[in-house]
Amino acid sequence: STQGKATKAVKMAPNASAYQDFSSSSFQATGDDGKPISDSFASMIALQSMTVLGIYGRAPIPRRETLPEKPKDSDKAKDQTFCRRRLRVKPIFEDEECTDASEESANQSKHVSEECPANEKVADGVNVEPTKEGYEAALFIPGHGLVGSEMFHTKQKEHGWEDPTLEERAILFQSIENYAKIMSNPDLAVYALPQKLLEVEGEEGDAHTRFDKSNDEHVELILDNTSFGEQVVVRGVEASGISVGDIFEVEGGLSPLVVEVSSPRLPCSLVDRKHGSPFGMKGMRRYCMTHALAGWFTRVLVPGELRPGMVLTRTAHPYPKWTMTEISKALYSEGNRMELAKSKAHWKRSIEELRELHNLEPLGWYEWRWEAEKLLTKMEEEREKEEAENNETNKKRAESSGSLFERLTSSFNGACDVWCSASDLLFYCEPSPEEVAAA
Repeated sequence: STQGKATKAVKMAPNASAYQDFSSSSFQATGDDGKPISDSFASMIALQSMTVLGIYGRAPIPRRETLPEKPKDSDKAKDQTFCRRRLRVKPIFEDEECTDASEESANQSKHVSEECPANEKVADGVNVEPTKEGYEAALFIPGHGLVGSEMFHTKQKEHGWEDPTLEERAILFQSIENYAKIMSNPDLAVYALPQKLLEVEGEEGDAHTRFDKSNDEHVELILDNTSFGEQVVVRGVEASGISVGDIFEVEGGLSPLVVEVSSPRLPCSLVDRKHGSPFGMKGMRRYCMTHALAGWFTRVLVPGELRPGMVLTRTAHPYPKWTMTEISKALYSEGNRMELAKSKAHWKRSIEELRELHNLEPLGWYEWRWEAEKLLTKMEEEREKEEAENNETNKKRAESSGSLFERLTSSFNGACDVWCSASDLLFYCEPSPEEVAAA
């Protein structure tokens, strides 16, 4: 069940709350073998948390009538790419109780058939219309993600896929820390900064010093001008701090939502188009791909609501080695210049490490596990071919060595025969008359 999967790496003691502070003395975490794990490890898991700042749904494309019926990416202007609308969701600090939508989703999820991949029964049964005060509910369900909003991963039939939904990409998260790192780059800040910050007076070329992630006004400018197509923006986490398979739950039991990190977000050329940065090695796409700064995807394990101010706390950390930055670096950022320019998956490490990455159960298939599988298959075939060639070479050497030995032996025997015959002639003596008479 999804509830069981949510705690597959770190299990709670029977009397412990799923949202209890890991550092508290009454908490006891256990591993898959049922044995208690160390307090230091439990603390390491709980150290990572992130606060929700903004939630976004799909927005209509501006000036849609000016585009072809089926527009290509190249037909769209910057403001017609990654069109998102910031939902007017009631912040959690304004109301201590969860909304009816979250509670109803939790109740209905108990009766949803596992055969329904996108949990459409939940989506149909939940009221996500704005409240009387004009607030919207941001409800996330397995497979589909944000109820009431269609994204790339929910339209796979349009892209030729049999499976209508990529459940591993249900929610695209992005963090203020990622934005800050991008804006600290002197070459890219001018493309990433909100216009208001670009207009700040200062010396020419110092745009990368104008964003302060601790400044609420600056952060609010980002929240009003998100540029990566994300559904949720959070504060408190960097790409190097979260790993594939990490489980996050809403702190304090304010929502039943449970999500699992599935992969980094592999940026496409639309990231360059959205920001107006150069295409190629010096663009936003390549930089974000190298450093895993374009966000990360999660699957929804347990449906629930999100609201600004909610804190998502890590409750499982099964693969600490494989962080977002490490996976992105290994599979897309260690190749030659041609591979990097084409954003083509490659592998320069050992086949054993590639097999380790491929076998990570929570790793998303799209753009990651499938690519790792293709590379692994190719490397295994090359290894088998190399072993076969080496075996054939060794066999020929053995045969060649045997033939040489036989030739040498034959030559040696022949030489001995010649020597014996020559010796007989060389040392032959004429018999004396006495010997002749005796004979």
